[in-house]
Amino acid sequence: MKLVKALEAIEIASGSTGQPQQRRVTILQRDDGYFTFAEEYFYRSEHEGEVIAEGWQRLPPEGIFESAEMAEAEGRAAALKRHEPR
Repeated sequence: MKLVKALEAIEIASGSTGQPQQRRVTILQRDDGYFTFAEEYFYRSEHEGEVIAEGWQRLPPEGIFESAEMAEAEGRAAALKRHEPR
C-alpha cells in the first residue's frame, strides 16, 4: 500500500496507562487502486534515558473506498468516535 496522506496528529489519553499519546489517521492507496484508512500511534522506546527507537506504528487498515476523499472522511469520523471523551 502507498501512503497518500497523513492527517494531523491528535493527543489522547492512553486507555491502558492514562498517559498522553499521539494518534493520527493515514490515507492509503491499495494495490488494486482503491483507498483505505489506518490509524497510527506514536511510540518512543528508551533505555537508561536514551531513545533507542521512535516512530509511527500503523494499526490494520479499515474499509475500502473509491476515493482518497471518501477514505479521509470516514477515517476522521472513525477516529473521532473512537477517541471521544467519555
